[in-house]
Amino acid sequence: MLESSLRFEVDRPGLRVSILLLDELNLGRSSREFEEYEKVTFQEIRSSLTLEEAKDDPTFRSYRDLYWSFGMDPTKLRVSSEALLRRVLKGMNLWRISDLVDVANLASAYHKIPIGLVDDSKRVGDLVVRTAKKGETFVRIGGEAIVCRGREIVLADDEKVICFGYATHDSEGTKVTKDSRRVLLLLYGAPEVSHEMMVDACETTAHMIDSWVDCRMSSPYHFVASH
Repeated sequence: MLESSLRFEVDRPGLRVSILLLDELNLGRSSREFEEYEKVTFQEIRSSLTLEEAKDDPTFRSYRDLYWSFGMDPTKLRVSSEALLRRVLKGMNLWRISDLVDVANLASAYHKIPIGLVDDSKRVGDLVVRTAKKGETFVRIGGEAIVCRGREIVLADDEKVICFGYATHDSEGTKVTKDSRRVLLLLYGAPEVSHEMMVDACETTAHMIDSWVDCRMSSPYHFVASH
């Protein structure tokens, strides 16, 4: 059961967030079988899209438009799914972090919808999609601090920013570690991303998790901005 809610405090009708709750997680390293599966998926991605075509992909354009509307330059601050896909299209591999993170990165590159991961034991209160406060500091995974200008779209709990820029950077403070047992996997949708696309992305991601990650997984929870 998801012991939190998610609300939207931004005036962007149609924003969507879907959440999969992963409980009883036993984090490990990706297997050789996953690596072979990943290679096949890379081939599928590269046969369906070129780097040039990615520039005009309507899904990525919807996130770029969203970023511009919050005063964020998407050519300098790419949404995570586009950054991952571009890496694959350039013939590069994705990083080896853990089985869960590796699966989330592959799923995001495949269905083009950004994914964030939150250690639920480090969440305080409910989740909210809001604009950052001026001077608010966010520390991304790896330790780099970002001082917010007060315009950026973020995901936060009652105390802190959890994700900067609608799934560009996850937080160092809530990152998944070997000790994480209960994790929220969040898929972030832009206004032009339909409910059907989100459901399909959830199904793709859930299939990968079920195949390659040792955990108990919930059905997806869907939240949509209505105002």
